Amino acid sequence: MQTLYLATHFNPIYWNTAYLIVNSGAIDEEEGEQSDYTKLAKAIGEIRGAGIKMSLVDINHSSLGFKPDVENNQILFGLKGVANVNNDLIKEIIANRPYTSIQDFMSKVHANRTQMLMLIKGGAFDSFMPRYDAMITYLWVSCDKKKRVTIQNVPGLIKYGLIPEQENFTFARRVFEFNRYLKNVCKFDTTYYRLNERALKFLVEIEKENLILSTDKNDQYFMRVLEWDKKVYQPTMDIFRTWINGNKEQILDELNTRIFLEEWNKYAQGNLSSWEMESLCFYYHEHELAHVNMRKYGLSNFNELAEVPPVEKFFKRNGVSIPIYKLFTICGTCIAKNKTKSTVYVLTTEGQVVPVKFRQEYFSLFDRQTFKRNPDGTKTVIEKSWFNRGNMIMAQGIRRGDEFVAKKYASSTKHQLYHIDSIDKNGELELRSERKQGDEEVDEV
Repeated sequence: MQTLYLATHFNPIYWNTAYLIVNSGAIDEEEGEQSDYTKLAKAIGEIRGAGIKMSLVDINHSSLGFKPDVENNQILFGLKGVANVNNDLIKEIIANRPYTSIQDFMSKVHANRTQMLMLIKGGAFDSFMPRYDAMITYLWVSCDKKKRVTIQNVPGLIKYGLIPEQENFTFARRVFEFNRYLKNVCKFDTTYYRLNERALKFLVEIEKENLILSTDKNDQYFMRVLEWDKKVYQPTMDIFRTWINGNKEQILDELNTRIFLEEWNKYAQGNLSSWEMESLCFYYHEHELAHVNMRKYGLSNFNELAEVPPVEKFFKRNGVSIPIYKLFTICGTCIAKNKTKSTVYVLTTEGQVVPVKFRQEYFSLFDRQTFKRNPDGTKTVIEKSWFNRGNMIMAQGIRRGDEFVAKKYASSTKHQLYHIDSIDKNGELELRSERKQGDEEVDEV
């Protein structure tokens, strides 16, 4: 009776805020753990499906958890729901309010890079400026820009392809890189380099074999450090010095622009929808797959599928009739996974969270990270799990109750799982059914 009274006589956002808090598993707001994103996405989907407006995070107004925003007739997203934002940071944010700009926030609050990126992607600074502008502002301020350019910046100029391609610059670059090789590999003591085969070959190539000193001991070869520096390295570096001194402002501007673009490509790929999924695990803007060509890819709405899978035909084996079910295809964005149950939870374009279950060995195959082993022994990740939050997938199978079971028959023309690499403005998908190959694979934690 009490809940009926509240739901009837008070603004629905009060009731729905409470509903959202309970059904998202966010009752114990003071605990340090992050929200259960599966429950959170389900609850938000139900709230929005009922016509209740859900806002993004607001750096000046959001509380720890969800709260009703009566003035704007909406539910205000809580700071605790932002990925990688912990309670200590939330307390610091609230204690230092109000903020007048993103720069003002950065001067008052000690958020690390990951936390700042998640707050920006979650729309926390949208009241100050458009979100892309906020990202540009932060990355430009925080990236490792150079205040001046000297010969010490040659490695960066080489890295970003800013060295002119003329023959004298190519030679200077080779001498510069060989000098680093000498110091890292051939240094014998403060006076001599001990030359290996590669070093000897380079000195002969540039016609500086007169710098090579030989000994009678085990055919070892040396070169004086000062002689190399004075006769070859420093004169050659004058090519760079002259160029830099004559173009300082232009080179500095181009270098800092490349440094910024590298940061942008590393941290800011995607669009507003993908940023929201990464940060908040819900789409404030439209679903990334909202305009997918449903007919072309034979996609179905999970809600419209029968809870008992329809049988297409039977075949007999050892006198027993075995049903062949009609297969359907759904797509969506991964928001969580359960390794024990071999299940990934997918947010569909209709806003419903669907558990998609795979055979254990099949799930494990696509839930691994692939690596490439580098010459220096380090590893580079080629591809992470297909089931990580934010990945978009397409699955073939049957609906069984509230679950979608991935399935493929020998006669099926489709695979039971595809990774959606991208979707263009016409709803065309770039699909992939196989993992990217590496030298090693490991299970993701």
